[in-house]
Amino acid sequence: MDNLKALKKSVFYISFPFSLIGFLFPVYAYSKGVSIMGIGIIYSAFSLFSILIRPAVGKLIDNRGRKTGVIIGTCFYCLVNVFFLIGMDFKYLLAARICQSIAGSFYWISIDTIISDISHEGNRSENFGIIDESINKGAFLGIFIGFSILLNDLFKDSFKIVFLIYLGTSLISLFYTIIKVEETIQFRQTYGEETMKKGKTFNLFLVFMSLFAFISCLTSHTYLIYVRENITDKFHLISYLFLPGAILSMFLPNKFGKISDRYSREIVLFFGMFITGILYLLIPAMKAYFYFMIMDTLIAITSMFYGPAQSALVADIVGENQRGKAYGKYKLALGIGGIIGPIVGTYIYEHLGNTMVFYVKGILLIGICILSIIFFNEEFKYHGVKN
Repeated sequence: MDNLKALKKSVFYISFPFSLIGFLFPVYAYSKGVSIMGIGIIYSAFSLFSILIRPAVGKLIDNRGRKTGVIIGTCFYCLVNVFFLIGMDFKYLLAARICQSIAGSFYWISIDTIISDISHEGNRSENFGIIDESINKGAFLGIFIGFSILLNDLFKDSFKIVFLIYLGTSLISLFYTIIKVEETIQFRQTYGEETMKKGKTFNLFLVFMSLFAFISCLTSHTYLIYVRENITDKFHLISYLFLPGAILSMFLPNKFGKISDRYSREIVLFFGMFITGILYLLIPAMKAYFYFMIMDTLIAITSMFYGPAQSALVADIVGENQRGKAYGKYKLALGIGGIIGPIVGTYIYEHLGNTMVFYVKGILLIGICILSIIFFNEEFKYHGVKN
């Protein structure tokens, strides 16, 4: 539990810039004259570097230790803030996203593996939920500080002040990582026959996760642009849209994790994704500000509902062995889907209409959910995956 507390501190402080970067990046780049396709290319570059580096990360942390991966990832997250401090034109935005991709690959594969190392079958989703809450708390506090400075124009160059603060919190995270986080590679067991038997199920799961990432990324960079064009173009009102979901994300993931630990992780995952698909189908009908806020909050809640179960299922399927490699492959699968999704979503948004991308996303989510239930049901039963 001491290691879990140290991880909570590390992810809390490293998460300060996440919401502001995610919130401002597409809108800011768009306002600076970068085309929607150009933004999509930047997002795809993020996924491309993830694909290139993630296979090596899993192998590295299985051989050199999980803590090494967390330290490398934290250092690259510090570099992200440095690039935002230096400048905000296209080349710096691209450099920041590339560093963010490398950072995320090292940091989150290592964090996920450590959580799996220190957890058991009965509390794995709960522990993932606890870490999710710490991430969300840090991101919420970070965006609160950022907006307080940016919207009130407290400094001559408010943007640089904000990222100077974020650089400071990233360095604090680096301190906790080096001093407090303990190595957990000693929990790795000898590779066994169990892992080989479950290889087919795990590969099928990776294909499913890659398709899911592709569908999820269809609206990753056009969502805020859609809000700006169809709901409101007032900056403060856009930020208020996501406030209810941000508040709920600070205490719901842990509770949802307990639900999937107690009942069925795969059912929680598939049910949550099915409901998410239905909600995306309803988005184009939500033209009023208040109704759109409700819909966005419901989508956020369903994501929190299945998120811990999704992460915990990786260890459930592969068993207790090769956790680093397993989470490396899992993140790689997400990256492959993520590199294609933004480009396809951009094409649909620009050529078929800004509402069509939500219909496509909703239909695909429901479809892949139904197919996965059919394919995974017998696999999970055969291999004895939890519940």
